[in-house]
Amino acid sequence: MLGSAHGVVVDFAELSDPGRDPSKQVNEDASGYAETPIGHLAVVCDGMGGHEAGREASHTAVRCIIDAARAQGPGVLPGLVLKHAIEQAGRAVYALGGAAQAAHRPGSTCVAVLLHPGGAEVAHAGDSRAYLVRDGRIERLTRDHSMVQELVESRMLSPEQALGHPDANKITRALGIAPEVAVEVRPEPLGLAPGDVLLLASDGLTDLVTDPELLDVVRRRVQNGTAVVCQELVALANARGGHDNVTALVLALVELPPATTARGTVIDRPSGTLITEPKGTLVDPDSAPAKTLFDDGAPRPTLPGLTQVDGGDRRTEPGLSARAPSFAHDEPPHLAVRPTSSSRLLLWLAIVLVGSALAAVAAWALRRSVHRGGDRQEEMVPPPEVKAPPKPGNVTAPDAAETPANAPRDDADAGS
Repeated sequence: MLGSAHGVVVDFAELSDPGRDPSKQVNEDASGYAETPIGHLAVVCDGMGGHEAGREASHTAVRCIIDAARAQGPGVLPGLVLKHAIEQAGRAVYALGGAAQAAHRPGSTCVAVLLHPGGAEVAHAGDSRAYLVRDGRIERLTRDHSMVQELVESRMLSPEQALGHPDANKITRALGIAPEVAVEVRPEPLGLAPGDVLLLASDGLTDLVTDPELLDVVRRRVQNGTAVVCQELVALANARGGHDNVTALVLALVELPPATTARGTVIDRPSGTLITEPKGTLVDPDSAPAKTLFDDGAPRPTLPGLTQVDGGDRRTEPGLSARAPSFAHDEPPHLAVRPTSSSRLLLWLAIVLVGSALAAVAAWALRRSVHRGGDRQEEMVPPPEVKAPPKPGNVTAPDAAETPANAPRDDADAGS
């Protein structure tokens, strides 16, 4: 179902189921959604105290929170509106058990979000949770107020050991257990962007479905509507045993106003990153706020009744747009760069110079190759002519041939 408040359009759905445990067929969970003078309000409560008492506690808490938020007038911070509404609900739930102390008083956990043009306020008490799904990721926005979570934070238990721990149902904060409840409120609004999905859930869902599985269901099914997401989440928890009541409430952000103001929110980037101002004193609402990079001094539309500044924790900056350009998942925008005329001239000049250099090198190599071939030809001299030696039968003794016939003989020959 679509809802609109101050230009913020959401698709929301809620579903609560008693689960599969025969002893818990009285559903002690409760959820609610309302459009208030400040923005969209969504609440999930998980009752305690046994059947009817727990059911009455959770329903009383949801009804009281919505009524208190609707009754708030202008000039109050959205975060304080949510905090005071939950505190008032805590007193109402405490009154259900009477003034006397009892071992098992009616009580209820609570998680709530308040969406306005400047972001989302998140507050809770107990172990019901809030999640943000954005850009294919899931972020847990709340910290369980439970004994097991304290053991994990003190490193006495690992997150894996915490799953299925026998003390998992022992919580340290809840509405109605004491006259006043310590509500944990997010210190600054959560920046929002179209396409964000907020999921509120009781522990009957988060005990049986892991955070990656919650993300998978939301990513696959949100295009079919938030009601389909709720149905699949509850069905998944029941398919795994449904040992407790199961509640899911889903808000998908469809549209934000192009230029809005909300106290306590300074949007630094289109992704919705927030800057938290250091603590200080109250600022006169009539005085002009300090300019930011986004403020050109021109008048901008302002959400009525949201001009006062929180007690130094956050500051209003008027006229900041919460709409962000959308790109494909994990794909950065591509910027086209066109060369100027001077850059084209330099490019062609470089090409000509490189071509000339290459041509000169080629000519030099060719000329050197030709010279080397000529040198080799000049150095090739034919071998000298070789005469054949005379045959052995034709050899004559040089002395016999050269001695004349009438020459005188040796003395030996003469004596003979």
